[in-house]
Amino acid sequence: MDDAPRRARHSTGGILLLLVAAVAVVWVGFWIAPHVSRARIESWVQAAGVWGPLVLFAVQVLQIVVAPIPGALVPFLAGALYGPWVGTLVAAGGTAVGSVAAFSIGRYAGRPLATRWIGSETLDRAHAMIGGKRWLALVPLFLVPLSPSDALCIAAGLIGLEWRQLLIAVALGRLPKDAAIALAGAGLLRLGV
Repeated sequence: MDDAPRRARHSTGGILLLLVAAVAVVWVGFWIAPHVSRARIESWVQAAGVWGPLVLFAVQVLQIVVAPIPGALVPFLAGALYGPWVGTLVAAGGTAVGSVAAFSIGRYAGRPLATRWIGSETLDRAHAMIGGKRWLALVPLFLVPLSPSDALCIAAGLIGLEWRQLLIAVALGRLPKDAAIALAGAGLLRLGV
């Protein structure tokens, strides 16, 4: 029995579902964007009082998973509002949790969908391309301030990178970058020229 028409129907349905999901994410991003500014985040955090660091931590996690605001904004605010120690811990902790959440989305939600669309052989080839120590290329990519670090975490989960490898790459790349940005926010480090 020929499964080609059924596969084509599933493939078309999957592509339409992805398109609808992408449009929904973009729409939500545009809807949220005017409400997410430095002043607004700062007022939310200050209004939270002693819970402020937790609010900023949650904003950092959501920024990674949903990404409607620039990635450097939250660590900078963390340093400016809470100083070098607490600010750095809030920024780094939110980055670590958000990176793991993005990786999990790629691994547990994205991989099954991608397997249906492009096949497990293609995903296995992509995984083989980063086999050995090639996954370490994530570290310098995470260190670059405007790199798509959030998407890289999702892609790492999608292609089956090991948890340990992701955690090492995040610890060596994303956390130092966010710590430096938080220290700049606290006025202890000058970034740029």
